[in-house]
Amino acid sequence: MPGVPDPNSAEFMRSWGLGAINAQVAFNAGASGQGILVADVDTGADPTRPDLVGAISPLSTNVVPPDEPQALPGSAVGFDPHANDVSSVLAARFNGFGTIGVAFNSTVLSIRADSCTVGTAANNCNTSSPPTQTQLMKNFGFTDADLANGIEFAIQNGARVINLSLGSPSPSSPGLQQALLDATNAGIAVTISAGNDSKAGAPAPNPEFPAQLASQAQFGGLIVAVGASTNTVAPAGSTIATFSNQAGTTENNFLVAPGQNLAANCDASDTCDLVSGTSFAAPHVAGAIALLLQAFPNLTAAQAVNILLTTADPGGDGGINTVYGRGILDLTKAFQPVGAMSIPTPSGVPIVVDTGGVPASVMPGVITTHALGDALQNSRALTTIGYDSYHRLFKINLNGAYAPPRARGLIAAAPAQRQYGADYAVGAGARLSFASGEPLVSAPNAVDGRGFSQAADPSFAMVETGVGALALTAWRGQGGAQPDLGEPRDAFEAVAAPNQVEAAKINLGVVSLVAEGGTGERTPTYANQPRKASSYARIGADFAGRGFSARIAAGALDEPLGPLGSTITGAFALPSKTQFLTLGVDKGFAGGALLYAEASLGRTGFSGQLLQLRNSTTSSWRLGLASPCGSWRGCSHVGFEIDQPLRFESGQITATLAAVPQAYFAPLDFTTRRIGATPTGRELDFRVFADKDLGPFGLLSLEGSAASQEGNIASAPIGLGLLANWRVGF
Repeated sequence: MPGVPDPNSAEFMRSWGLGAINAQVAFNAGASGQGILVADVDTGADPTRPDLVGAISPLSTNVVPPDEPQALPGSAVGFDPHANDVSSVLAARFNGFGTIGVAFNSTVLSIRADSCTVGTAANNCNTSSPPTQTQLMKNFGFTDADLANGIEFAIQNGARVINLSLGSPSPSSPGLQQALLDATNAGIAVTISAGNDSKAGAPAPNPEFPAQLASQAQFGGLIVAVGASTNTVAPAGSTIATFSNQAGTTENNFLVAPGQNLAANCDASDTCDLVSGTSFAAPHVAGAIALLLQAFPNLTAAQAVNILLTTADPGGDGGINTVYGRGILDLTKAFQPVGAMSIPTPSGVPIVVDTGGVPASVMPGVITTHALGDALQNSRALTTIGYDSYHRLFKINLNGAYAPPRARGLIAAAPAQRQYGADYAVGAGARLSFASGEPLVSAPNAVDGRGFSQAADPSFAMVETGVGALALTAWRGQGGAQPDLGEPRDAFEAVAAPNQVEAAKINLGVVSLVAEGGTGERTPTYANQPRKASSYARIGADFAGRGFSARIAAGALDEPLGPLGSTITGAFALPSKTQFLTLGVDKGFAGGALLYAEASLGRTGFSGQLLQLRNSTTSSWRLGLASPCGSWRGCSHVGFEIDQPLRFESGQITATLAAVPQAYFAPLDFTTRRIGATPTGRELDFRVFADKDLGPFGLLSLEGSAASQEGNIASAPIGLGLLANWRVGF
């Protein structure tokens, strides 16, 4: 049956251990164990069992010499079903019935090594007539010499993994230890069941032999002792089975895997054995190693073992401990990148991203601009490859690293503040002014999702001096809260959110000229210190006519952390430059009504290590009407405004990235991709506002807002908000 096993199928769900170790993650990544030979030294599996057809290697054999006094009659296929059960957990075929093995397309080299351990005529062990099943269940076992022969046979026939679902309380013989050393020196991983000696109230503190050898450095970390977990929810998160031996001295090379009430060795009628024991936990780990070796053919067995040990879910009290060892087998983590991600570039010098355990395609803390919306997120053109610290090749889509920020929501009203000021005349028409302010209470905290965003801290300090028509101003405060210096507060200055501003203004009567510059800082997510985020400079002119005024400003904006308010650092950074022009006009009417309009147009480009953009067009505009309420005593002023926040209107983003190779070790082919910078939506914000002057009791304001296609994303729901604010001075 072709394809990937369906986790909702009866075949998959009957194999509860697959879900427990998150095998579906490996299956979805294309891992099946295809081409990996796993040796199982056991009682000899039957290749005609329906779930094992095609799974057992024709090289399978019986290594017990026939003239050995304790030899059992028979061939490579034994009398006891133990090997069938183990092989089923390891490699049962995905065939529509029975169960599914962890490495369901791997090949099992079944090595029969059982013999009669009692050897009395009464038990029929040494007679020519075959012993009964009951006699075999009571009397079969393994000698160290036969196990050693089985291991050597596995080495000679190219096994990548050897599974030993067996054990003894007695220390392993020198011959068996030498065979294990031969296997590990050949780069073969060995999984060994820990034993079933624990009892309620008396847990076995160490694995049996040979699993206990996992603690010895001579084996290079290639032996894994495996304990069994239960399929029931235990108290305090303790999931190791009560019968399972614990990690003890092997804690650094001990894993826990499913080993209780497992369906195995099913026949064509879907009748299965129900088995428990560490014997059936060990093939889960052996199968997991096979999946890694097949999916990532550059890995050595030692690396595959190390990945499983370091990505296991801690058990018990967490960390490496004497009960769970390294923890509970988890293929979700094992099939994710580990350590830094290296993204190849055409220059041959890779971009190394320290992801902190998070895939590079979903980097935390990367905040792009609403102006781009979902332009990058919707693109498949950023699909490429990366290598983790084990040099495993992963297919990644970097669009997730440039996901748009969350919806802005409402901005909470700035808290009340205490302000101080002083004005001085210094002679010859010169003047000097000082002003500062500090909040009386903290601004509201930001919340997740739509809702209030944190208001800017209104603390500031400002000094202003002037002689005649010339005025000079210097201001420092929270980014985004800079004062109105009489110029059009265009969208580009708003995204710059400067922390300090210097300005000069010359009043020539009906025309005023202004030059202004500022810098801003932001603290990226997970960073300890603020970084320079923006610097801008602009010049402008105001014209005041009869009943109307007009404004024009032009400038340049430099943003090292990313375009138009983005906060992107490291390899994903997009240093940006924008040139902009802003036009504004106000028209007054009889009765005090005011119609105002403003439009900003920019040319934005950025050049990062991964993405480049040349001369794209960006725009923003707003239109509003405000008027006194007249005879209506319920308010003092009322107004309506519609605006379009900054949006990329044109432009193509280019990226030269490695294509996903057809074969794992194929040479890389770099291609240049082009992504449109225009998002799918166009945000329009509607605002209705009114205020009431309460005289000595302050000013009461009410605002209702609605945003369509918020964040310039066509599929975004309409955002609604209502904000009330009362301000009074003391």
